[in-house]
Amino acid sequence: MTPKQLIQGTRALKIAIISPSATLTPHFPTELDIAQQHLDAGHSVEFFSCNGQLKNCDHNPDRSPKLCNDCVGRRQMGLELLAPKVPCHSFSAEFSSEVSIDFDCLAELLAYKIDNFDIGFAAYSSLVSNCRDPEPDLIQNREQLNRSLQSAGQAYFQTLELLSQHSFDRVYAFNGRFAALRGVLRACQKCKIDCYLHERGCDQQHFDLFKNELLHDIQSTEQIIVDYWESAHDRPDREAIAASWFQDRVDRVEKVWHSFVKNQEQGRLPDSWNPDRRNIGIFCSSDDEFVAIGEAWKNEIYPNQVTAIRKISQDLYKSNPEIHLYLRVHPNLASVENERKASMLSLESPNLTIIAPDAEIDTYQLMRSCEKVATFGSSVGSEAIYWGIPSVLLGPCLYQGLGGVYRAKSHQHSLDLLTQTLQPQEKTGALKYGFWFQTRGYPHKYYAPSGLFDGQFKGQTIYAKPPKLSPWARLKKNTRRLLFPPSRSGK
Repeated sequence: MTPKQLIQGTRALKIAIISPSATLTPHFPTELDIAQQHLDAGHSVEFFSCNGQLKNCDHNPDRSPKLCNDCVGRRQMGLELLAPKVPCHSFSAEFSSEVSIDFDCLAELLAYKIDNFDIGFAAYSSLVSNCRDPEPDLIQNREQLNRSLQSAGQAYFQTLELLSQHSFDRVYAFNGRFAALRGVLRACQKCKIDCYLHERGCDQQHFDLFKNELLHDIQSTEQIIVDYWESAHDRPDREAIAASWFQDRVDRVEKVWHSFVKNQEQGRLPDSWNPDRRNIGIFCSSDDEFVAIGEAWKNEIYPNQVTAIRKISQDLYKSNPEIHLYLRVHPNLASVENERKASMLSLESPNLTIIAPDAEIDTYQLMRSCEKVATFGSSVGSEAIYWGIPSVLLGPCLYQGLGGVYRAKSHQHSLDLLTQTLQPQEKTGALKYGFWFQTRGYPHKYYAPSGLFDGQFKGQTIYAKPPKLSPWARLKKNTRRLLFPPSRSGK
């Protein structure tokens, strides 16, 4: 399988890149890279951005003027590097009265839709991510939630207007999970205009694209994973490439994101470890990324991970006291403080040992030492399959339909799977998962990364230039210098 090409065919395309924020690297340089590749092919490109008009910014929720100005300045510098120059249009500051606000009930918020736009889920996703809390208080965070709803409505209705007035062939936007950006996706879907959502690829040299669906859409992403695997059927190194992803995880290789295990002591197990017991590892997820995607991510067995672990530990202790559970709280939660995490750390049962997120216990040594593992969608569930360890899945995830896991269908079924002697399942599904992660995406052509959040576009580091002064402002500044020169003594 050769590297995927962004531009295919010869027909001239009209491209819109809807880019509310130029704050993040590599995502804004990725948009510049996409734009330049289209320009090289003779296509037309237009940017649509925010200069402070959106009611909420996920990267500047406190509305800091400096951060806003820096974002605008970065965009200006970045766009100046494109050749030929491209027009950049701003969102309107108008707020649509068609958007409802002031939700007090989560169920009503999540049920709230405009046309095909799940605006309630979109706004909640932004709020959850900004708070790093899967259950933020809607009343306490009312102002930010309302601004997220408003910005989602702005992006949705203005994208609809944009697409009705211009004959764009393709729209690009980042991720699509958050409030305004999901509004862009849903507007494109309503108008039947292809929307390509970009994200990080298999490594720092690649970005990935998801056509008309979120990365988090379970069915479509599962099909993408299968297609990657099947399209490489004639590659003799297909399994070796997949295997390298699993080994990289154990080796703490940081390719597209931080390694959450790099500060753990290799080979270390809990002090209370007893190899003569039946030990089961439970690996929880940091669920703030998935709790507000949509109904497909709803756990039909348990309302949340804390409730699940409490019920499982208590019922197992009654029926099978010889089983000991080791709960590995996700290391990504180390710096997070919320009620869900506090509740998880305060769980108590004679058959339960809790491993704090910042504990130096080795996740992979724990996984290999247990007779089986249970997860709520953590990648450890797929990794266990690859390493020949029975894997029990207690919630929805991207690899749930690839095979290899024991999927619980009820609480009693969870208990049955955890008490029975299970055999490792066939690992082809895990190989598909690893191969996709190790190869997915399109190569950057003009962006050269130097780290997870650093790099250069066309050899330039993109930063916020000082604002350009009008001729009158320049005259006043120079006149002030002449009339009031700085003291050479420094006083």
